[in-house]
Amino acid sequence: MKTKGLTIFIVLSLLFVSQSFAQFSIQEQKQIDSLNSIIKNKNSHDTTLAAAYNSLSELLASSNLDTVIFLSTKAQQIAEKDLAAHPNFQIAKSLRISLAAALNNIGYVHMNKVNNQLAIEYYNKSLKVEEENGNIQGLASAYNNIGLIYHNLGDIPKALEYYHKSLKIKEQFGDKKGMAYSYNNIGYVHGDQCDFPLALEYYLKSLKIREEIGDKKGMAMSYNNIGIIHYKRGDIPMALDYYQKSLKIKQEIGDKKGIANSYHNIGAIYKKQGNPTLALEYYQKGLKIREEIGDKEGMANSNYDLGDLKLEQGEIAHARGYAEKGLKLAKEIGFPGLIEANAKLLSKIAIKQNKWQEALEMRNLEIQMKDSLASEGAIKAIAQQQAKYEYEKAKAITDVEQAKKDAISREEKQKQSIIIYAIAAGLGVVLLFLFILLKRFKVTQKQKNIIQKQKHLVDEKQKEILDSINYAERIQRSFLATTEILDKNLKDYFVYFQPKDIVSGDFYWAAQLSNGNFALATADSTGHGVPGAIMSILNISSLEKSLEEEKLTEPSEILNHTRLKIIERLKKDGSSEGGKDGMDCSLISFDFEKGKLSYAAANNPVWIVREKQLLEFAPDKMPVGKHDNDQIPFTQQTIELKKGDVVYALTDGMPDQFGGSKGKKFKYKQLKELLILISAEPMETQKQKLSDALNNWKGNLEQVDDITLIGIRV
Repeated sequence: MKTKGLTIFIVLSLLFVSQSFAQFSIQEQKQIDSLNSIIKNKNSHDTTLAAAYNSLSELLASSNLDTVIFLSTKAQQIAEKDLAAHPNFQIAKSLRISLAAALNNIGYVHMNKVNNQLAIEYYNKSLKVEEENGNIQGLASAYNNIGLIYHNLGDIPKALEYYHKSLKIKEQFGDKKGMAYSYNNIGYVHGDQCDFPLALEYYLKSLKIREEIGDKKGMAMSYNNIGIIHYKRGDIPMALDYYQKSLKIKQEIGDKKGIANSYHNIGAIYKKQGNPTLALEYYQKGLKIREEIGDKEGMANSNYDLGDLKLEQGEIAHARGYAEKGLKLAKEIGFPGLIEANAKLLSKIAIKQNKWQEALEMRNLEIQMKDSLASEGAIKAIAQQQAKYEYEKAKAITDVEQAKKDAISREEKQKQSIIIYAIAAGLGVVLLFLFILLKRFKVTQKQKNIIQKQKHLVDEKQKEILDSINYAERIQRSFLATTEILDKNLKDYFVYFQPKDIVSGDFYWAAQLSNGNFALATADSTGHGVPGAIMSILNISSLEKSLEEEKLTEPSEILNHTRLKIIERLKKDGSSEGGKDGMDCSLISFDFEKGKLSYAAANNPVWIVREKQLLEFAPDKMPVGKHDNDQIPFTQQTIELKKGDVVYALTDGMPDQFGGSKGKKFKYKQLKELLILISAEPMETQKQKLSDALNNWKGNLEQVDDITLIGIRV
């Protein structure tokens, strides 16, 4: 299904981009052009279209919030419309990602327009979609945004609660950029509460991470925020130093809006120090850039600062000029705080000029804006005005789209006439083919009877084969570690064992060693299905003989002797070189009394999750079987265990499973992140979550290999 009726939007969006070109870098402009090309392409799939609308809205957010509403609403409509029509898991997941992003972006606009109730409504909708999609990193973003709203509403405990929820997820995934952003937001809350030491602590944490990862834009933000704290504490030289550090980086990266903000802050420092000449210079630099990029909010602010400075210097006429411009801009964008400030300044100027009537009018406007900032009614009025604007804009687009639909309808009627004649001709051809088919019917009936007999024979043979394989599975399962031996030696564990076929090349085996230790092998035999199962029985037999004949207790020695047994057995396979089959295997020996684990491993790793950190113990890069390095002994390591450690032994089946939106492998990295995330949960819950994660990833694709993953909590 494709979305039509985009011509008017493309014209509007291209017009907007051309008008605001000065605000974007060359790279950003290329991205905007690329996204517009996707939107104009009639063959773009709806999932691609929704994502393009979201990406374009995010690029344009700093320039025109109304455009963000328009673009994000388009993405929302496409995603909601298609979700019901796409039962396919991966398509639905992509659509939910776009829907969550669109709702988040609309919430962002309402937050910036001080429509806090609407903002939190959209952010909560986005949060719900992220939860349905199981997108944990998306949840972190939603928690952060809800924290912003509670901060705006003055609910500090709630704001900190959501910021810390967001931070916790980012820490789990090692998202350093996200962690720095969360530290910054938490610092901002404490700064608002005048808890300057705590605010500074969080800002410095944020800065440290941003310096580590080379996030220059983030560093500039951190320097600026640290400067603000020093300014509020009265340490003016330190504040100026950090403002200048922030300015230097913004100049390096070409952040024009940020440069203007830094000029504004530095100008305020010089004004406070009683240096009006430098204050004027920096205020005017800031105003010039804000005029270049069309930043009306910034322009209103700059005009107020310049007017206030000129009033202090006694230049009344200049002060009036700046204040009038500031008031006009503030009214255009409807920012009550800026209207209040400029009205207050004009009231002071009017008193100086003995214009009492004007002074009273400006004073009344100042009071009105003060009241409106504290009034819920005013907030609703702004929301209604915005809704009216959105309605009128959407209606204009709808009218154009309706005109296009009417034209298409007329064209469709003309096509219908052609179709009727084509159908008549087609019926004649169908009748001819029907006659031929009737003749073929008798022949087909005879063939069908033959096929039915053949199918019956095939079904009988298939049943015999399945019965044999099922019986083989019972035999193979008798060689695996029993529940009794596992329960006797392990207090808290799970075994996630999922063969690709009925029988498996993977196996898990356990034994009590002669020194009292408990041994556990997790292995992947050569092949899967019936050949793999036969090989697994040979491998298990070789392991057992190593214990019975040699009474070995060290994992490396057991694997060395098992390798000899396997090579010796496969020499008899009839080939000139002898079979090169065997297994990849990790063999772990637990000494629970001393709290130690010894292991030797052939290609399969051993992992331990300890306090949300994953420790990886690498295997030897050779199998247990014939190999170029089969004269080299296996190495052995001993690890000191801690209470609460979770030991994981696994084969490569789950990391190698294809799936996801791009049909790629699950990979070890994603499995590690999942195990870190779930390691603190009960073992049966971990097993279920691993199964769910695999099935969600696999979707409708076939399982490619046997899967074994064992978890043991110490």
